[in-house]
Amino acid sequence: MTDCLPEAFGGYGLVRQWIPKAKPDVLATSRTGKLVKGFTEIVIGDTGWPALTASEAAKDIGQAYGHFLVDDNNIIECVPALTSRVGIVEQARFVETRTSTGELDAHETTLAINLCFGGAVDGPEAYKRCVGLAAFACKRFNLDPNKDVKSAGDLDPARKDPDRALRAAGVDFKDLVRAIAGKLSDASKTELAHA
Repeated sequence: MTDCLPEAFGGYGLVRQWIPKAKPDVLATSRTGKLVKGFTEIVIGDTGWPALTASEAAKDIGQAYGHFLVDDNNIIECVPALTSRVGIVEQARFVETRTSTGELDAHETTLAINLCFGGAVDGPEAYKRCVGLAAFACKRFNLDPNKDVKSAGDLDPARKDPDRALRAAGVDFKDLVRAIAGKLSDASKTELAHA
């Protein structure tokens, strides 16, 4: 299934390729099936594997963590977040940090976007798709990019991503947040002009 983001957010198609839900006694998959009402933040990371494409990563449960995989050709929704016709928004396990009590924290209200990079993946084009997707999600869930968009490294100090994916696009994380905020601002101006 392919849905398109509104033109104001780039008009990129989304491919819905949901991974199977986990069995109740197994937490080995990214898709827990636990419904959430919305998201309070967006975390952007990367796949960690140079030259891995979104379509290749989506075939591997070990790589299809988080809600979205993004490269220069595809935005793949692995866990229901934006395209479900019945409004399903599910929790995704995308990074498992430990809380101060030692319990796993699955970040139940975080939308996870993972960028592909390296090899034949065109970094600047993957970056554009990520900006459009994140801006669309900010609009949908009423999030402020300057406060609510974070890097995977912000949540887990052991991680540095999406640094390699952003370097492949010639930008850094501050540039990404500014671009998402700019895309939202441009879309708001367009909406006002057509009102």
